[in-house]
Amino acid sequence: MSFLDIYGHEKQIALLKSAITGGRLAHAYLFHGREGIGKKAAAMAFAAAILCDRKQAEACHTCLSCKKTAHGNHPDLITIAAEGAFIKIQAVKDLLHMVAFRPLEGGRRLFIIDEADRMNQAAANALLKTLEEPSPANILVLITSKPYTLPRTILSRCQQIRFSPLRQETVAAYLEKIESLAHETARMIAAAAEGSIQRALQLKRDDYLADRKTVMGHIAADHSGDPLQRLSLMRYLGKDKKDVPEKLSILLSCFRDALVWKELPGDQTPANSDEKDAIQAITRLTTDDILYNLQTISASIRALEYNANKLLTLEAMTFTLRL
Repeated sequence: MSFLDIYGHEKQIALLKSAITGGRLAHAYLFHGREGIGKKAAAMAFAAAILCDRKQAEACHTCLSCKKTAHGNHPDLITIAAEGAFIKIQAVKDLLHMVAFRPLEGGRRLFIIDEADRMNQAAANALLKTLEEPSPANILVLITSKPYTLPRTILSRCQQIRFSPLRQETVAAYLEKIESLAHETARMIAAAAEGSIQRALQLKRDDYLADRKTVMGHIAADHSGDPLQRLSLMRYLGKDKKDVPEKLSILLSCFRDALVWKELPGDQTPANSDEKDAIQAITRLTTDDILYNLQTISASIRALEYNANKLLTLEAMTFTLRL
């Protein structure tokens, strides 16, 4: 992995390169930001550059260290991840044991702790000991999309680098170049990906565009006086339980675009600009009705995040939407 392989995050990469070339490496970093935007890729590129035999800001990809890093068998690059629901204390104890010894090759050893928010309390407390007594030969990189769940004592001992959602054009460029999608298809998926390449790839696999067309067809229709149409919408949303959050996200984007279309006539809708007829049909609703629907759908999404019953949540939402 190389910094050159990463899409976006120019400021963050520049900061990391400067730390490498200037000899100002911190003993612990916290890479945080929403899921799927490239934090782990940046951590791996950072590790590759530090471990590279040439000691430059960018890994050379030709030296023995780079080849070992690329094949995942460099003895001084250790990745720690959750086993089941949590990162267990034994994984952190193994880290503590390794920290007591010199790196096996070169002068640095890197530990990458993926989804650091999944450390249980015992593991977090054990890690704190390493952070309080840093060793110059060991660098820790914690990765998380939920920094607020980590103890403040850990946060205060890490140099924090925030990774922002990627620009829509950046995600679209990745889809075109790496996934070989047509320009228009890449643009539409990127608009719904919320700055995350990981989410864009998931949308591509899940046939997002077909789902979006079906959802739009349901809500563009006039539901007044026809409860069967609402029932049909509810059945479609709940047909595959694992797809419910995604379909609700599509529903939310439709009403958001309708609000933009209604309040800013003629302005191009950001997420569904290719479905203007359907969006315009939704603008038959009043602004208050659209705002109410946005609040209702958002509340349903939050309820599902807290493991509410999917079918009951969909039923309550569908029959209270103003359509």
